[in-house]
Amino acid sequence: MGTAEQRDRHSATVLRSLVAITRRGLADARFDDTPLSVTDQSIVMAIAEQPGIRSIDIARMFRLNRSTVSRQLATLTALGIVREVPSDSGRGRPLELTPSGTTAYRGTLDTLQQIIDAHLAAWTDDEVARFAHDLERFDHSAEQP
Repeated sequence: MGTAEQRDRHSATVLRSLVAITRRGLADARFDDTPLSVTDQSIVMAIAEQPGIRSIDIARMFRLNRSTVSRQLATLTALGIVREVPSDSGRGRPLELTPSGTTAYRGTLDTLQQIIDAHLAAWTDDEVARFAHDLERFDHSAEQP
């Protein structure tokens, strides 16, 4: 098998693994009794990491239709997890997590960290450091032109 074919095979493995890890991790990380879908959890994480983000920004970030994001946000608002913040800008309403939303977010992160720690338990410190370095490099390469 040639180098290009090996690279394509390895690249496909990366894709399959990232998708599986994300789905499994978010499904396992359902915190408390809050019935959040994977999409809901992703939106909550985006708001937690970028307080003041607007629904249009979330739609762009996840490449979702604005009406889909509006429905998701309506559910999250009804659950008391997300709220709109008054703004004078007139450019959409900024969003933030409520105290319950922050608790759910932190609970999700704690659960995800426990899952990661369990998966890496048999790895050496050097292996974990290398994996972290490579993931960070992969993540930041999307930001470069």
